[in-house]
Amino acid sequence: MKKTLIFLTMAVSIFLTSCGDDAWDYDHSLEHVYYYGLCNEAYPGGNEKVYTVAQGSTVEVPTQFWSAFTRSYSPTVYYYTSPVPDAEPQLVCGTDYVVVDANGNQLTPDANGAYSMTWPNAVAGIQNVYIKALNGQTGSIRVLTFDPTKEMDNTNVESTVIVRTDEYEVRAFTENYYVTVNIE
Repeated sequence: MKKTLIFLTMAVSIFLTSCGDDAWDYDHSLEHVYYYGLCNEAYPGGNEKVYTVAQGSTVEVPTQFWSAFTRSYSPTVYYYTSPVPDAEPQLVCGTDYVVVDANGNQLTPDANGAYSMTWPNAVAGIQNVYIKALNGQTGSIRVLTFDPTKEMDNTNVESTVIVRTDEYEVRAFTENYYVTVNIE
């Protein structure tokens, strides 16, 4: 009995020592790698989230930035809108809908069609993209956290990079990078 008690004491001691914070390590090369995606209740699962907006109204599409740290820099990410492939009619930004800020001011994309969003001090959180229907045609568009002219490959992490700077890298998810907005 005494030997069993000594053995149990030693086993518990070894277990508790090995579970301390000091024993855990991680890949430090990934300290400045973040993820940006869309809030999707069914994640993982795909790009099945659909929002609906009436003509003349605005819909909020929440996006999320994943981070475990607070940094001295503020990462900028990009999001896009595009027609749903093969849908008819093909809705046009500026004619059928616009992207606006929280106050309703129209935003202008850069030359590549990207809208920027900044995450102060790399703090994790949620920010909304706002799509306003302009009393144009009805149909569907996509809001994407990844350039629609590029292709992602779930076997190639490099293909998921949204932005890379000397300070940080932000990646998209291969399953959760777009939602559909139906304009009625």
